[in-house]
Amino acid sequence: MKISLVEPKSPSYNVYTAFIKELPMMGPIYLGTILRNDGHDVTIYNENIKEIDYSKIKDSDVLGISIMTSTAPRGYEIAENFRALNPKGRVIIGGAHATFLPEEAAEYADHVVQGEGELVISDLVKYGGEKIIQCNPVLNLDDLPFPDFSLIDGLKKDLRMTPVSTSRGCPYDCTFCSVTAMFGRKYRFRSTDSVIEELSRFKHHRVFFYDDNFGANRARTKELLNKMIERKLTAPWITQVRADIFKDEELVSLMAEANCRQLCIGFESVNPEVLESYNKKQTPEDVTNCIKVLHKHGIKVHGMFISEGYSDVYDKLGLDSLQLSILIPIIGSRLYTSVKSARKFITEKFPTDWKLFDGGHVVHWPDNMTPYEMQKQTFQALKKFYSRHNMMKFFLRGKIRDFRIRTMGYVILKKWEAQNKYYLKKLRQHQISSEGLIEPTSSNI
Repeated sequence: MKISLVEPKSPSYNVYTAFIKELPMMGPIYLGTILRNDGHDVTIYNENIKEIDYSKIKDSDVLGISIMTSTAPRGYEIAENFRALNPKGRVIIGGAHATFLPEEAAEYADHVVQGEGELVISDLVKYGGEKIIQCNPVLNLDDLPFPDFSLIDGLKKDLRMTPVSTSRGCPYDCTFCSVTAMFGRKYRFRSTDSVIEELSRFKHHRVFFYDDNFGANRARTKELLNKMIERKLTAPWITQVRADIFKDEELVSLMAEANCRQLCIGFESVNPEVLESYNKKQTPEDVTNCIKVLHKHGIKVHGMFISEGYSDVYDKLGLDSLQLSILIPIIGSRLYTSVKSARKFITEKFPTDWKLFDGGHVVHWPDNMTPYEMQKQTFQALKKFYSRHNMMKFFLRGKIRDFRIRTMGYVILKKWEAQNKYYLKKLRQHQISSEGLIEPTSSNI
């Protein structure tokens, strides 16, 4: 069978815009590799890399679309366009958004896959199945094939950054996060031998370990890093960890020795009350100590925070780069449930307005200010961090990498502002339900 898998494009400029072409979602690649191994003709189309040519997919027997909440409207549009071109073709929709809102996704698909689809995709493609399919998690991640990136149409063979996933799950259950709901509260790890074998397949320019917390099991992480060093598999790499990584300086030192260049860390806030409300299980001191220890070992820090309005604290922390996101009630999180119950959303036009759920747009009423004030102040904080002043400061000090990062952020913010003029205008007016944005009522303030 001819099978086309699609990752819809990101709807708006954001902090990931410069990297998104290098960081495809792993789900479609795993599924595509499984289906290719079954003997099917498989191509993956990633709209962040290359615009979809419908003449290439219209004769597909199966079209699979993986959607996050912000990409759901585009995913549904692709499904409808395919239906118009090929009424006999089947549409399968999966991903986090489809997992938590399967009935919505089912309006555009023959089958909706909830959860991890690797164990069902072969039979689903071959035999069909129920409209909505609840999947079991992959308990042994070593059973998954190594992802075949050559299936992605338009992706350069010589990858600038290789995605590698070594674990799934997270036990922390932060109020704003849906990882636990999607992948479970128990960590599942690939074996060290499996990861090493995958890393050994070809030479890498850079590696991005996609794990939500690469340092979750420190003994296991040390074993992997030691094996990477032993096998000389030390291309520059980055990954995500929690702030408490600094408490094990032996591990941090080992990361540096294995050529870790940067760690992406969900600090979220330096306000103790906010951290407690997020169930983050960390302190403001953990944030500052983490940055100091990582810099001591030559590891750059990409700090990920949730906006609390305007703040100049980010410049003072010594971060190398900043990701400042609006607090989004992600579907599947406890925050989403509470915001929906309190009727605090400022948008009701779904699925169209799901595109705003990307971390760059205010979509519900904050507790301490208006939505427009939150949007404006968040943008102001980002503009201060990625300012011309900071750009030139690093340039004059000869820190070219830091100069380039600040310049990239500056350019992205300019593009975001230009792209969102209409949204900002409506948000300032905070009205017009027909356009999606609505006035708060006494029941949702």
